[in-house]
Amino acid sequence: MDKLQVRAILAAVLAITALTATGCGSEPKSAAETTVDLTKLDTGSYATKPQQLVPKDVAWMSRNLEAMRLADAVPLPQQIDPALTHNLGGVHAIVDVKSFGSSSPFASFDGDQFTAATPGLIAGFGTAAASNADTKGLGYTLRHSVMIFDSDAAATAAATALSGMRFETITTPDPLRSTVYPDAHVVWIPRFQALSSWYATGRYVIGDVVNHHENLDLEISDPNVLLALSDKAIGVTIERLKGFQPTPVDQLAALPIDPQGFLRLALIRPDGDQTAFALQGTLSRDAALHREDDPNEGRALFDRLGVDYIGYGAGRLVRTRDAAAAEEYVDVESVGRVWHRIDSPSGLQNARCVKYQGPVVFQFPYRCMVAHGRYAAEMWSQQPQDLYQRISAQYAILANDK
Repeated sequence: MDKLQVRAILAAVLAITALTATGCGSEPKSAAETTVDLTKLDTGSYATKPQQLVPKDVAWMSRNLEAMRLADAVPLPQQIDPALTHNLGGVHAIVDVKSFGSSSPFASFDGDQFTAATPGLIAGFGTAAASNADTKGLGYTLRHSVMIFDSDAAATAAATALSGMRFETITTPDPLRSTVYPDAHVVWIPRFQALSSWYATGRYVIGDVVNHHENLDLEISDPNVLLALSDKAIGVTIERLKGFQPTPVDQLAALPIDPQGFLRLALIRPDGDQTAFALQGTLSRDAALHREDDPNEGRALFDRLGVDYIGYGAGRLVRTRDAAAAEEYVDVESVGRVWHRIDSPSGLQNARCVKYQGPVVFQFPYRCMVAHGRYAAEMWSQQPQDLYQRISAQYAILANDK
């Protein structure tokens, strides 16, 4: 039974339960909410009350907020090519070389070269997806990004310079040219069946990297297939960007940190925290689909439960339609073939905690989820004790929001 079937069954069961357990017009409330004694929770050194996020680096945060705004305009890979149904990790705001590098869809590029190539970079957003869950020998992948620069000239110069960055460990690519976008800087590496493209349009640079893993295994060389996908990515993105207005550079510092009043309820990431999926800010439900493994399943779930925003801090905070929807979100997202139930934290028995037992090497091994009101919270960690403290602290913050 796959995850989609599990979700459908759970949705039906929970819908019947809601009809039989609540009266007409009443707001369902989890019984666990009224029985949790916050004083008994082990929250470690984490905050337990709502607090406003005060950035230590205002300039960095301003650019990060612009990146989160841009995420709404960046198309899902599946909107570029319907076959790209398997989202990949590393979806990230791009603010500097650190965010562009090890955690981004462009991790194979040289960081020093990226810094030298991008003076005037304001912010960007990167996403990635594959046509097959097995990217080691089947199908192809697209890594797609959009970056905003402080001027048209800076974007044009960056597109040229970025095309000279070393990637896929090869420095002798073959020349290739797009007939659809002749100003795009295209780099083609037959040895790896890999292609990169950098296209400047106004203050934007649209960057794409396409890898055809199946052709590589079959020893088939067909650059036109990859070039066509790159051209399609440029075209779809140009249309999407028509509805986006970059923030004037002199107004970036005035961008509101928490326009939805959402992040004050999210557990703030500790300084130096290196947890996976690191992102700071709020994404709309459409932008958050970039971070769902399967965007079709994610969209259906968000629609059914009325998800409107997802906030990212030390973990993930999902706002749903109501308390019943939040409970269902936890029920659905805490099950999976490679996730096995473990004990809940002491004093927080309504939390669902699991341990990963699957093939992905860099997956964080421990996750916990809990619902409170219309919010569903998720935390992850390398250590169970840290995980329990994080989810307990996040629950306390929600419960203390009066």
